[in-house]
Amino acid sequence: MKHKIIAGDQYLEADLPENIREINPPLPLSKIPDIREKLDYALNNPIAHQPLSKLVNSSSKVVIAFDDASGSYFETNLPDIRRVAIEYIFEQLKKIGVKDSNVVLLCAQGLHRKLTRIEMETFLGRKLVMQFGYNRLYCHDAEDPSQLIHLGFTDRGFDVEVNKAIVEADQFIYLNTMWAPFNGGWKSTAVGLGTFKSIRHHHRPWPSATGQSVDDPKNSSFKKLVWEQGSVIQKHLEKTGKRILAIETVYDNKETDKNVVAINAGHPTEVHKFTLSEIEKQLIVEVKGQSDILLAGISNRECYSKFSMINPILISNAAMAGTVMQFQNKPVVKNGGIAILVHPFEAKFDTSKFAPYVEFYNKLLTGTLDPYEIWENHVEDFAHRPEFIHGYRHSYAYHGAHPFFMWNSTSLPRSYLSDIYFAGVKDFDAVKRCGFKPFSTVEKALKAAEFQLGKSPSITLLNRPPTFIPKVN
Repeated sequence: MKHKIIAGDQYLEADLPENIREINPPLPLSKIPDIREKLDYALNNPIAHQPLSKLVNSSSKVVIAFDDASGSYFETNLPDIRRVAIEYIFEQLKKIGVKDSNVVLLCAQGLHRKLTRIEMETFLGRKLVMQFGYNRLYCHDAEDPSQLIHLGFTDRGFDVEVNKAIVEADQFIYLNTMWAPFNGGWKSTAVGLGTFKSIRHHHRPWPSATGQSVDDPKNSSFKKLVWEQGSVIQKHLEKTGKRILAIETVYDNKETDKNVVAINAGHPTEVHKFTLSEIEKQLIVEVKGQSDILLAGISNRECYSKFSMINPILISNAAMAGTVMQFQNKPVVKNGGIAILVHPFEAKFDTSKFAPYVEFYNKLLTGTLDPYEIWENHVEDFAHRPEFIHGYRHSYAYHGAHPFFMWNSTSLPRSYLSDIYFAGVKDFDAVKRCGFKPFSTVEKALKAAEFQLGKSPSITLLNRPPTFIPKVN
C-alpha cells in the first residue's frame, strides 16, 4: 500500500504492509464567529475572578504578557488572536481611564530566544508594535537582575524566580495561545516569565522518571511541579489583594490558517480546566492497544525553529517529546518496541540564533549521549557562559541551557524502546551522532525492524500532520 509520510518540508511515498494500523487526526472544531464578542463575554464573566472593569481604575498600572512565537509555531488566520485581544483590552482600559503610558506589553519567551520587533509584527501587527514603542513593549529577560524577583521556594525547595512585573503591576494579565495540554495555566508565568534558577527544577532529566507524557495532565509530574511554583506566585499576590487574570485561547488543529475555537478568562488555576476540556475535544484520539512498531513523520514546522531552521537537536526533540512521548495513558509503541521516525535529518544550524546548540552537538554529544550525565557535567557552564548570556540578551539567540532541555526528551524513549530508527535520512553521520540508526528509506527501516523484532510485528502509523494526541487504552 502506498502512503505519503511527512519528512521535513516534503512528503515521502512509502510501500507499507496492508495490515498497518493508521491513526488519523480529528476534524477541526468550529471556529468562534466573532472573536471580539467572545472576548467581551469572557472578560466580563471570568472564571473565579472579578471582571476586568472592576480590576483597574484610572491610576492603575497594567501589564499584558503574551506567548512568544513558540506558543504559536503554526500559521494562523490573520489577524492573530494576540493582536485582536490586546487591541480589545487596550480599548477597554482606555474607557476606564487607564493612561496609555501605564499599559505595558511583555513577551513571555522564558529561555527561548527573544523576538525582534519585526518578528513580533507578524502576530501583533505593525500598529501595536509602533504604538507601544521600545519602553512599553519588550521581551522578558531572564538574565537581567533589574527585571527579576525571587519569591521564595516551594515545599520541595524549588526556587520561584520570575519577572517582577507579575507582582509590581496593579493588574497583571496573561494572554495565552494553547496548542497542547503541556502549555498554559501556571506554566505561562512560572516558565514563560521564569529564569534558569527556577526552570532548571522541572526541565532537568530525572533518572527515576516513570515515563508519563507532559501532554497527559492528570499524570504529568511536570505539571505538578510547575503548579507548585504557581502556588508560590499566587500566595505572594494574594498578600496584596491581587490575582492574575489569564485569558486562555485554543486553536483548531489545522496546520495552516488556524482558527480560534475557545476563549476563557479567569484565574490560572481554575480557567485552565476549561481550556484543557477544549484541547481534549480537538486533539485527543482514542486508540485501542499498543503496537510493536510506531511509524511517524516529523515535520519541519517545529515551534522552536520559527523564523529560523530546524537542527538535529530540535529534530530529536520533535521525534521524542513531540511524537514517541506525546500520548495519554500509555505510549502507542510497546515497551521494547521500535520507533521509526521519518525525516531527512541534516546537520544544519542557524549559528547565530542557536549558538549553544552548535557547541552542544559538536562537543558534548561526542562524549556521551546520556542526558543526565550531560546535564550534571555541563549545564551550569552553558547556562552562565558570558557569550551565551550575551547572545540571549542582545542577539536574539537561545539561552545556553535550552539545548539541554531539548536533549533531555531523548532519555525516556532510549530506556523504553529497544531501538530508534530514522528513515528518509540524508545525513547518516548526524543521525549516528545523536545515537539513532539511519536508513535511506522507510521500507529498509521496516525490514530491519521486522528482522530485529521477529516476523509480522504490529505497526501503527500516525498520520500527522495535523497533530493529535493518542489516548491509548
